[in-house]
Amino acid sequence: MVDLHRKLNMPSKSPKLSISDKSSPRNNSLPLLQPPSITNDISAAAAPLCAAYEYYLRLPDLRKLWESREFPNWSNEPILKPALQALEITFRFISTVLSDPRPYTNRSEWNRRLESIATKQIEIIAMLCEDEEQNPETRGTVPTAYLSSGDSKIRSYSETSLLPRLATWYKSKDVAQRILLSLECQMLRCSYTLGLGEPNLAGKPSLRYDTVCKPNEVHALKTTPYDDRIDNYENHAVHATHQIVESWIHASRKLLERISDSIEGRRLERAAEDCYTVERIWKLLAEVEDIHLMMDPADFLKLKNQLSVKSSSYETAAFCMRSKELVKVTKMCRDLRHRVPEVLEVEVDPKGGPRIQEAAMKLYVAEKMSGFDKVHLLQAMQAIEVSMKRFFYGYKQVLTVVMGSSEANGNRVGLSCDGGDSLTHMFLEPTYFPSLDAAKTFLGYFWDNDNKWVCDN
Repeated sequence: MVDLHRKLNMPSKSPKLSISDKSSPRNNSLPLLQPPSITNDISAAAAPLCAAYEYYLRLPDLRKLWESREFPNWSNEPILKPALQALEITFRFISTVLSDPRPYTNRSEWNRRLESIATKQIEIIAMLCEDEEQNPETRGTVPTAYLSSGDSKIRSYSETSLLPRLATWYKSKDVAQRILLSLECQMLRCSYTLGLGEPNLAGKPSLRYDTVCKPNEVHALKTTPYDDRIDNYENHAVHATHQIVESWIHASRKLLERISDSIEGRRLERAAEDCYTVERIWKLLAEVEDIHLMMDPADFLKLKNQLSVKSSSYETAAFCMRSKELVKVTKMCRDLRHRVPEVLEVEVDPKGGPRIQEAAMKLYVAEKMSGFDKVHLLQAMQAIEVSMKRFFYGYKQVLTVVMGSSEANGNRVGLSCDGGDSLTHMFLEPTYFPSLDAAKTFLGYFWDNDNKWVCDN
């Protein structure tokens, strides 16, 4: 952004906003804002490392499931399908943890963590369903079946999902029933439910879950290519954790593509809703990554050695950058800053003037009643930045705890906290929205000095 390359040393006025002539006991000079720059470009790890990562997680096969289309007229399918598949992998993960024969695992905390992750996913899925129902263009396109469906081939409930079975197993009964109750509550505002065995007290139609999610095909990918030569129970946990992460990253990518289309079509409220969904997905990803803290240290580090997962002084990309789709989604989130002029309906000043900043200040103060949809979208875009940076900060801390600080820093021993590793750059780089930051800084400064607003027409 170039709109802050201007000296802000005017003592009594700001762009398109003037202060009343009342004297103030405070210093009236404006704070000096340094123009931020984003010089660190995120990049994926080396191609062989990315390929090994995808091979281990069986991402090519999983990607085929994400991208399969059963209902061409259902616009939400590309987003909900990977989300539902991530939820189904979570059910399998619960079964795996409760079947763990190791006597030293913390089963009670495992149960709480996985239940929390399942509940957070259901919350996001319910948001997606609600937004679809509220949109006149997409309302009624979801494939559902009624309890009294005349077609015997279409069931109103899932027959292949693991959740109904978990609800009948003595080890998982309490966890599964709590998830089912959460599902009933979260889907309360929707005209249909997921059909996973929840009470469905309202007798609503159920999503054709088995056709959309394909649980049997999802569970066929539970094995890793190294199961025949790696006897380590943490292998299943790591595999499931990253499959959940990758599924939600793919859903985020589809949401970001839809956000771009909505902005171009001036459907700003729809774009804001999707932005807030992306924000919640980043928070979910951070909680999923925290699962690594539950893994046994010795078993996990042994698995790392068995999988030959090791950083080197020549590899500057963090472990998470082996996910090419994560890198892509991160770039897409950062590039939302280029949409600010389009949202504000102004052009960037080629001379570097504060045109965008002026438009943002005017929107926040004088036009928020008529342009609240713009305010909602701009706030949602900044919320994505906050949650994304929080994810990378948390990821660095998790990596340090489970692997040690030397490994987390790519074997650059003695690296300070402000060193050159990619994760540190991610959460320490300047704001992605300097114009909005400058506008809020000026507004805060004026209010702090008890000045009246006089907006130029």
